[in-house]
Amino acid sequence: MGSKLFRAVVIGTIALLVLAGLVWLIPENPLGTEDRPQDENTQSAVMPSDGGSDSDQSSPPDATPAEEDEQQAAPVSDMTDPEQAARAFMQSYPGDVADLADPTFLASLDGVEAELLDQISNMRLEHVDQATGDMTEQCAYTIHGTYQGQDIQAYTIVVARPSEPIEGESADDNNLPYQVDSFDWSPSLLGDDDSPGPAADLISPLTAQQRGDLITATRAGVIAQVLTYDPDESEKERQARLDELMLEPTDVQPPTSRSGRYAMKVEITSQYYSTERGGPITIGYDGNWVDPYNDSRHGAWSLTATIVRGENDQLVVKSVTETEPTESNRIDE
Repeated sequence: MGSKLFRAVVIGTIALLVLAGLVWLIPENPLGTEDRPQDENTQSAVMPSDGGSDSDQSSPPDATPAEEDEQQAAPVSDMTDPEQAARAFMQSYPGDVADLADPTFLASLDGVEAELLDQISNMRLEHVDQATGDMTEQCAYTIHGTYQGQDIQAYTIVVARPSEPIEGESADDNNLPYQVDSFDWSPSLLGDDDSPGPAADLISPLTAQQRGDLITATRAGVIAQVLTYDPDESEKERQARLDELMLEPTDVQPPTSRSGRYAMKVEITSQYYSTERGGPITIGYDGNWVDPYNDSRHGAWSLTATIVRGENDQLVVKSVTETEPTESNRIDE
């Protein structure tokens, strides 16, 4: 009896050992169904160009911020993708952005104070708007980041390119690069009159509002005055009037009859930024003049206004000069 019990215990022990060995040998997924992420076709990734922000994008759980930045910064040398142009600016400014900036916007960066951006980390893009007009294609992006431990909107930039492609190419093959043409601090950093923010008193780059207003404000406030002729006004009085509008005297004379008895009727036909890279902001104005008493007498005129930062750090007109066409703006009676 005792020997039978002993044999049963031995056999039972051996069976348990064999079963334990089989458990270790069996794989965790006996059917070969490995744990894996959701199929790519069913993932929902919201990109900035779809109106979302980078914070909405799906990323591997073990991806570090540095790895994400490296993935996002995939270079596109021709900058024909607006998001790539905006991202490159975000990652470079306040460093060298000469290759990313429209010449007029680049000129506005001279003397600005952008040290506040050094205090903002974890920057990311959000696509907020886009538009295509007769002249340009534009996309606006808001840059978010961490400032003093809080997630904030830091600033918004607009990137743009001519809507007309290079001559000989179709509109669908527009390979012109996008460039940044305006910069606006966010309301949270600007604050208001009662509670100014950290960016309130900074000398800032050209804003979207300034860029839109600069041409029309200069035309109405300066160019129209330069072209205004008053037969009762002496040259000294005229210069004194214009000195209040610009920093330097101008040699431009309004179109008049040779005798100076009356002025020509003038018309502005076009206005445009004509800034050269590395120079100040310049705006060109073209137009026509015609004798109000004899429309067979007519001609063309062209003026360029140079815009700089004045003593109060605001953009002001430095000078107005005559440019092509070179036809005389004075005629014989």
